Amino acid sequence: MFGYAKAKSDKPPAGWLDRRTNFDLRRNEEPTHLFEIGIDGSGLRQLTEGQWSDLDPTYLPGGDVAFVSERCACSLQCNEYDKDETSCNLYVMHGDGSNVRQMSASKDGDYLPHALADGSLAYTRWEYQERSWAHIQSIWVIRPDGTGADALFKQHLNNPWALEDMRSIPQNGKLAAVATGHHTLAAGPVVVVDPDSGLNNPVGIRIVTPGVQPPEGGMAGTTVAEGGVVDDGGFYMTPWPLSEKSLLVSYTFGKQTDATGYAVYLIDVYGTKELVYRDPTISCFTPIPLKPRPRPPVVPDVTDRSLSYAVCTLANVAYGVEGVDPERIRYLRISSRDQWPYDNTRGGQRYERDVKATMINWTPARVIGTVPVEADGSASFRVPADVPVYFQLLDENQMELRRMRSFISFQPGEVRGCVGCHETRAVAPPMTHGPFPLALRQEPRIPTPPPWGDRAISFLRDVQPVFDRHCTGCHAGLKPAGGLDFSGGLTAKHNRAYDTILARGLISRSNVGDDAKVTQPLAFGSHKSKLVDVLRDGACSKRVKLSRDDWLRLVTWIDLNGPYHDGFINKRPKVPPYDMPADGELAGRIAAVHAKRCAACHKPTDVTRIDWIDLNRPERTRFLTAPLSGESGKCKEAVYRGPDDPDYQIVLQLVQAAVKDARARPRRDLKAVEGGGN
Repeated sequence: MFGYAKAKSDKPPAGWLDRRTNFDLRRNEEPTHLFEIGIDGSGLRQLTEGQWSDLDPTYLPGGDVAFVSERCACSLQCNEYDKDETSCNLYVMHGDGSNVRQMSASKDGDYLPHALADGSLAYTRWEYQERSWAHIQSIWVIRPDGTGADALFKQHLNNPWALEDMRSIPQNGKLAAVATGHHTLAAGPVVVVDPDSGLNNPVGIRIVTPGVQPPEGGMAGTTVAEGGVVDDGGFYMTPWPLSEKSLLVSYTFGKQTDATGYAVYLIDVYGTKELVYRDPTISCFTPIPLKPRPRPPVVPDVTDRSLSYAVCTLANVAYGVEGVDPERIRYLRISSRDQWPYDNTRGGQRYERDVKATMINWTPARVIGTVPVEADGSASFRVPADVPVYFQLLDENQMELRRMRSFISFQPGEVRGCVGCHETRAVAPPMTHGPFPLALRQEPRIPTPPPWGDRAISFLRDVQPVFDRHCTGCHAGLKPAGGLDFSGGLTAKHNRAYDTILARGLISRSNVGDDAKVTQPLAFGSHKSKLVDVLRDGACSKRVKLSRDDWLRLVTWIDLNGPYHDGFINKRPKVPPYDMPADGELAGRIAAVHAKRCAACHKPTDVTRIDWIDLNRPERTRFLTAPLSGESGKCKEAVYRGPDDPDYQIVLQLVQAAVKDARARPRRDLKAVEGGGN
């Protein structure tokens, strides 16, 4: 079984090396499909078809085939704005190509699956969820029916950056793999991984080829090198373990993308390296011994495809949460971060033009709902199937105590349990309320969604109204209290309130550039945010009384890492959006009137504030109402005689036309308010 693309030529298309996008190539060339052929060269047949590439197939013990595919329609959450690259998820099908179904729902990408000796499937998973964009490419396992997905090794280990192409070593439970980098091929040193050493124990990695380094990152301080093949450089790929001592490999002394330099070798842990086969015209990969080997056990399918949900149970959510009184943990929030969309009409959509420059939020966030935690710390609840979810522990005010900066998905009908939050797997939890958790004595809870529903949160739509109701009376205008302007007008990238919050560091957020360490309790979120402190105990605590709805909007938004947008950038819109703050002609024409009518008291640029334009009531825009006759408490003297003043009418009509255009062709944040899709 193999993946193959029926390209028009084995040469790159004209101009390909100068392009920054594969958008045209994907629409004009046949994608990669899966094929099967007999070992004698007979019986070639194509098993998959369609607009998406399918690749990296592996036979499963029960006769099915697992593979990765772009069918998830995800854009890669990395690289430059002008690239259009896809991400893959795991899929499974029958041996004849029928009954294709999704196994994993990853927003970041799953790759290189291989069936293991115990009947499960190992694969490399990428993660970009609020931490370590370069360090999280770890070994995960999953059952052939898609249940039981879990990290096996290197979930919180920084070096090497990635472990890929894992296969079982016969009879000893260890894995052979390649240690590699982030944006590289699965090329580097060959290593042996011992998952029994612990999920994140660097001693569990032993280098078989100690003279070879990954293309990116390094191995220093994380491995135990003893014996093995000593090279002066080069790269290994596609190891196939024959025993715990010897492996078939592909190796080149050249660059990792060497088109002709890779050849097949036999190596062992004692330093032997023998050339098996070299083709001078093309590199050779994936050596497989043509001999019978034991069939792994067939793991039964435990899914129920008639259901749309899975059931999760926790024995004690406080177990493993050091430094937090278990009595404080009252709720569990089930959240999700969205996949970046990709289609062959619009290409890859992005969350920001340059996500690497922000290093904070890489994708929209939503809350599925919250469930109560029982007195013994247990919880049992439903989660939607085939959705990447993560969990947050909350106190009685639904403020975050600890955040899961990773994600997991479940299959329909899957029942999954864990002990606690970042608990060790080496010991069982104490049973403080008897032998049976309280949550399991009742039906699983259905999560309660937040006031705005389970859609992705938008600051402009869902959070700005809280500031409008409680803050802008003091914190707006030319001289806002404390220099903090929480008004809602649009700015170049966001809106005024959001820009103020970021500029003054009023909320605490995690950083995607952080390393892979375990997230500690109360590391960030609403409990660590100045904005919440001032509303609860500071200068505004007596004047501002938030309703429960407004409180939940504010703290939940912060605990979702303070995102602004709920959707994505369409790089190829049919009609480009109108960006009012970027309209220099609009600002210039308004400023010309202000220069004539307002210069006695103000610099025209100080009062020509596009972010003052009221999108809901244009006539209530600040630079229209303040100088208008009869509007007491604004300008000292009326600047305009009344609404019929010609200059007032000029500015009013400019504002009304701009608001109309902004709503007709909304930019991304305003589209959320208007209820439009991407």
